Amino acid sequence: MATFQKRNGRITATVRIKPHKPKSKTFDTLRDAKKWAQETEVELKNEKQLIFDHVILKDAMEEYRDTISIKKRGADREISRINYILKHMRCDIPLINVDKEFLVNWREWRLENVSSGTARRDFVLLAGFFTWCVETKLWLRRNPVRDVQMPKDSDHRERVISQDEIDKLCEYLSPDLKDIFLLAIETGMRQAEICGMTWDRVYLEKRYVKLLITKNGRPREVPLSQKAVDILSGRQKKKSGSVFNLSPLAASTEFMKARISAELYGFTFHDSRHTAATRIALKLPLLDLCKMFGWSNPKRAMTYYNPTASEIASRL
Repeated sequence: MATFQKRNGRITATVRIKPHKPKSKTFDTLRDAKKWAQETEVELKNEKQLIFDHVILKDAMEEYRDTISIKKRGADREISRINYILKHMRCDIPLINVDKEFLVNWREWRLENVSSGTARRDFVLLAGFFTWCVETKLWLRRNPVRDVQMPKDSDHRERVISQDEIDKLCEYLSPDLKDIFLLAIETGMRQAEICGMTWDRVYLEKRYVKLLITKNGRPREVPLSQKAVDILSGRQKKKSGSVFNLSPLAASTEFMKARISAELYGFTFHDSRHTAATRIALKLPLLDLCKMFGWSNPKRAMTYYNPTASEIASRL
């Protein structure tokens, strides 16, 4: 039931529907106050009866973004992906109307514009979102993503960045990003891991860096080559705080622009990890390589170790 009170020339509407807490809002006119009260009463009565046809997909995704995604390690990327979906997907429909046909249409539209791996990442995100709608919010009884065939993952990349490409690209990189990129080539660390490094976890005398936040969630210690030590030594003007002043997103954007300016194509920053693994595999036993790169399964080494047939032949 709604009640209305005049306060300082404005109207405050209050709606009370058990077992919900009272909801209040103030308006300039009684008409607006009554309209809001009527809509709120319908929502609360529906929720009491477990009817959620008033929940709009857009509102649900925004709440998930602002309360769940923001707390994740990869918050920036997930929030960016959700914002893209909100902009391009038809999100003004009731959440309960999202069905197999709706999601298949989205999948096919995405596959016309992006790789299957990118489309698949959309669906991984959507699967998590709809699971939250089912298990936490109780807005749905079933996750609709379960009824849809996920796009296949992208083909395994085997791109190793050549030394000529490294030298040419470095001419277009800022000093910070150049050090980040060369450190990645020397250690195989991911871009986000390098950008997140702090001096209190860099041990130059013992030649290793300790990473507390990694992709698999487990800390690891990364040994440093002499060149990696030299890169970090050249930056050690301060004894605390971040080693680099670039965020992962800023570094990724700058890297892409520099690569295009250098007229180099066919590789990404992450291919520096493939390059590092291919180089370091010639120097370390398999188990040491897995320890350095944080692989719990030695089979992962075959994903990142990508020598050419000619390189293998030269060692026969």
